[in-house]
Amino acid sequence: MARKTVLNVVIAARLASMLFACGESGEVDPYATVTLRQATRDMVVSKGFKYKFQNPQIVAMNRNLGLIREGNLLEFIAARSLEDKLVGKTDGSFELAVVKQFSPFVHFKVEKIYTETDTTFMTQAGTIVYPKIWDMAEYGTEGYEEKDIDGIPYNRTGALRALVDQKLRVTAKITVEKEEGRDYYMLHGENAKFRVADTADGTGLFLKVLTENNYPFEGGIIMTGVEDYGARMKSKIAGTVEIQYLKYGNRIVTG
Repeated sequence: MARKTVLNVVIAARLASMLFACGESGEVDPYATVTLRQATRDMVVSKGFKYKFQNPQIVAMNRNLGLIREGNLLEFIAARSLEDKLVGKTDGSFELAVVKQFSPFVHFKVEKIYTETDTTFMTQAGTIVYPKIWDMAEYGTEGYEEKDIDGIPYNRTGALRALVDQKLRVTAKITVEKEEGRDYYMLHGENAKFRVADTADGTGLFLKVLTENNYPFEGGIIMTGVEDYGARMKSKIAGTVEIQYLKYGNRIVTG
């Protein structure tokens, strides 16, 4: 009888301990804590493909899109106003609660941002436009004329006007410039500069990677307009171009 009583006490104590633990922790966290490699290369079981990244290495952010890295792995993260929501949160310890998605390619939709002091819930409504990633062989560049950007003069109006609406394939230094409080990209040749028109989120994301790492721009552009003569003589900005595609590693990025 005494033995049975002791056994009941032990069982009761274990149950109480379990209930206390559940009360302390609340609901089970649906986000499995993983590395980027585990989330993309291993078979980690998590209902709904929900994962949590602890202090991921953020390569770049642009509006609704970002890139995170682990070693040679580079993957997209996305959420409405992601860049704005992450400002100031990556300086210390932080976590991203994400959902792995498979279309238009594997990427991670950010649902929450955790810091030591607060939790930010991301807006899920609204469309996010993703870039298209092409193999070199898939994306035809034959329609673009290879042009030495160093040979384009800023002070020859006729030569510049002849380039308008032409598809050009160029390699150039690219920088971020500021005008009237607004950032924009600039392509540089030896004898002229070219202002880059506004880009889609995906192209803009990779332009950030290029400028922040001092990589050259390689890609296809269309010149859409020539700068007014007076302004051109002062600034050496020959005109404005739209980026049709850019090369990153052995891939082509559009959109």
